[in-house]
Amino acid sequence: MATLKALTEVATRHIPAGPYRDFTIWACSPKNPRQREFLQAAGILQLINMGNTLLLGHVDDDRWPAMLRYASLMNAYQILEVISDDLAIGLGNATLDERGRMRRGLVSAVNRAMIETLTPGRRQPAVLLLAGPARAAAKQASGFEHSSNRGIRGFAAEYALSLAAQGKTVPPLEEIEFGLWPVLVASVEMCRELADEMEGTATASLLREGLVDRYRAVDRTLFAQHLSRLELASLGAQTILIAPTLAFLLGALMEKVHQVGGYAEVIADGWINDVLADAALMIRLLNDVGTRLLRLPPVQQAAALHAITGRDGDSGLELLKGHGHDPVFTRLHKDLINGESNVALWHARRANGPKEIWLALAESLAYFANLYGQHSARLAAGLTALDDRLGDRRASSVIERLVRFHEHMYSHPHTEPAGEFAHH
Repeated sequence: MATLKALTEVATRHIPAGPYRDFTIWACSPKNPRQREFLQAAGILQLINMGNTLLLGHVDDDRWPAMLRYASLMNAYQILEVISDDLAIGLGNATLDERGRMRRGLVSAVNRAMIETLTPGRRQPAVLLLAGPARAAAKQASGFEHSSNRGIRGFAAEYALSLAAQGKTVPPLEEIEFGLWPVLVASVEMCRELADEMEGTATASLLREGLVDRYRAVDRTLFAQHLSRLELASLGAQTILIAPTLAFLLGALMEKVHQVGGYAEVIADGWINDVLADAALMIRLLNDVGTRLLRLPPVQQAAALHAITGRDGDSGLELLKGHGHDPVFTRLHKDLINGESNVALWHARRANGPKEIWLALAESLAYFANLYGQHSARLAAGLTALDDRLGDRRASSVIERLVRFHEHMYSHPHTEPAGEFAHH
């Protein structure tokens, strides 16, 4: 697989030498007897599947190797991002303990390093940007406890057994569990590499600004105490990385691999920004609320909530934790049990009293379902207009396919492989 080859090369190039780099390369390789299981658990197979879905039929055969290289670089970046994003698991709760506040500070330090490295002309290495307090904090953060790959501890143990069977030195598992700092360094360097890949194109500034917006929005979400639902939607659309991902892939497809006339102009006059923003907002809402719940009319949403709370609604959000297999509530369930940020849960988590909690949740669900409908209509109109302007359907097709991919995925329970993907 091109993505695995790219990930191995990226790991070798950007992850500082040590046990975590060796483990990462082994886990993705055929040397791992449970390689496919690892790739599924880490979200890598879904990333590859998504990339194939987006690009199928849009690239000339003789140019496919070039496009595959760009897609694989984006996949490698996203895989590193998932590992660093997982540090935020648990930080969506309204109150944090001391360890949670320390991890929040670490995530914020990574965000600042990303913004610095994306600033044109700044070339300070990530090992220096993340030195000192950030490195010390990373040594206190468990990469096993804070991982969306729930089998990570078992894979690390198998890696140790594999080394022992070959008579090689076996590092203590703690060096892998608390060895996330090299991955954070690699994630920053890989972000820089993606931005560099688009230098000289119209996409370059769109990509850089989209990535900077992403890391600023993550910081705002982590520390804010007062956010409106409109702000939550806007910030959430930026944190989910959809717009930069599309910007990079479309830049590669429309400017690098195929030179499509007029594409630079739809970037310059801001036309593409609205389309990417609509797609990103829709996918954020799909990720947080779920396809089925978003599509329920308000009356049916209220009925679904009432079926959980009973007549009096006398319990808190804990009631939702028993509904992980219900495709209607699966996304809320996932973020509740993991303590992850979620636009629909934000106000409910801060409400006082059971009735206030469920009222806040009901209002959020109705608001975001309405917003989803509005932006779905906007996106449809924007894609049609994009086709007309370019005289080429590839850009609109890639964007539409990405939205449909997530609509399908987030209609399944998150407890099933078809229903989970590593977006935050």
